[in-house]
Amino acid sequence: MKKLLFTIALILAANPAFAKEYIIKEVTDDNAKKHNFFSPDKLTIQPGDTVTFEDAQDGPHDVMFNVVPKAVKEMIMSPTMEKKGEKFTYTFTIPGTYKFHCHPHEALGMTGTLIVGTPSKPGETKKVSHHDMGVKTAAGDHHDATASNLVQATGSVISVDAEKHTIKVKHDPIKSLGWPVMTMLFTADSSVDLSSIQAGDSIAFTLKPVGKDDYTLTALKKSQ
Repeated sequence: MKKLLFTIALILAANPAFAKEYIIKEVTDDNAKKHNFFSPDKLTIQPGDTVTFEDAQDGPHDVMFNVVPKAVKEMIMSPTMEKKGEKFTYTFTIPGTYKFHCHPHEALGMTGTLIVGTPSKPGETKKVSHHDMGVKTAAGDHHDATASNLVQATGSVISVDAEKHTIKVKHDPIKSLGWPVMTMLFTADSSVDLSSIQAGDSIAFTLKPVGKDDYTLTALKKSQ
């Protein structure tokens, strides 16, 4: 009997039956002091717990973790969520401090902090950029996005601002950068003609790294 109870205890220890699930809403509220925010934007959980980020209304939001414990070896980021109720779920197993933001609204202060277990001590976290994080190729070689040549991508146009020479694109997964489907705003090179491009167009385009955390669209054409 003691051996059986010990075996059951080991199974329960290996499988956290009491792991909890949490929901963080991604909110746009024009009547609030901060128009775009996570609710809650600070949360403490335990290793093995799951957090679901949920779009609270129709509107573009995502979540990207830009500070994580050093033991985390993968990029934690969601696709762009554009419809109410769309979700991204992740189970956190590594203790420490995590910081995250919504890429479209980061400049507007849409950020948050997640503590898993206990906060990280100084020097125990690392900054991660979804733009320049290296990814593993099929051959197992390390690919550094910022040092690479031009990046080829496809997607559909959301909007074009000819005056600012910018284009918002919902791009398909870009494997060379480790990006899932996302809606992003790019500045187009001055040589790129945007006059014939409009919302709804399917395009193939080229991105060029222009800094640690940015890309410029250097060429595009409508897809057939």
